[in-house]
Amino acid sequence: MVDLVVGDLTPFDIGMAIATGIIASVVLTTAYYMSGSGMPKWKPRKLVHIVIGTVVGLTLVGYSNLSGPLLAAGIFLFILFYTWAHKSELIVDLLVAGSREGESGANTFLSGFMAMISFSTVFLLFYSRPEIFVAAILAVAWGDAAGEAIGRPLGGKLVKRKYRDKSFEGSIGVLIFTTLAIVTSLIVFSPNTCILCFIPQIFIIAFCVTLAEFLSIGWTDNFFIPMVTAIAMWLFIFPGIPLFLV
Repeated sequence: MVDLVVGDLTPFDIGMAIATGIIASVVLTTAYYMSGSGMPKWKPRKLVHIVIGTVVGLTLVGYSNLSGPLLAAGIFLFILFYTWAHKSELIVDLLVAGSREGESGANTFLSGFMAMISFSTVFLLFYSRPEIFVAAILAVAWGDAAGEAIGRPLGGKLVKRKYRDKSFEGSIGVLIFTTLAIVTSLIVFSPNTCILCFIPQIFIIAFCVTLAEFLSIGWTDNFFIPMVTAIAMWLFIFPGIPLFLV
């Protein structure tokens, strides 16, 4: 787990930070042009959702200390503001491109801000178990994204009735990909955990996350999904571990 200090950077930290900053910049640029081409807004939004969420989730806890994430953020911001200096409306355009239909750029900013609060809380509370933090991020990046990526084209095929524009098919997508997110986090960051021994618990956790996504309104899923994922994993897979801030 990344140490909560600002220290020396290892060559691995530097390489991972450069790769992260470049990938994030390329993905945002791609999403920007996808949106400008007239493509439905949810597609570029979910591209950013999936790729950046995956990169952050799988790399953040792998740095030796906080200098690595700070360097990655610095590289990304340097590229962003360098581009903004040559195109003054860039940031506003990116917020609009990442907004849901009928929502403003302010809603998009609030969605990202509340997600950061949720992720930060999970990170600090469950610092001793990086797999919980990683699963919380991947549940949003994969599970939540699958709800829209599957629900948009396939929603209403099996069950016609929708609830707040949420479909049965989309919820099944959330359930499946949240399960994959939890399993992936355990395989990569908790190799000593017997995954087969916890299959029932993993499905219960995924169901809780699916229910949270189903009941969420607008941007609130970005706040509730990481929290529900982390708390459910704590209760069903790692009961009794001490909370870092308590």
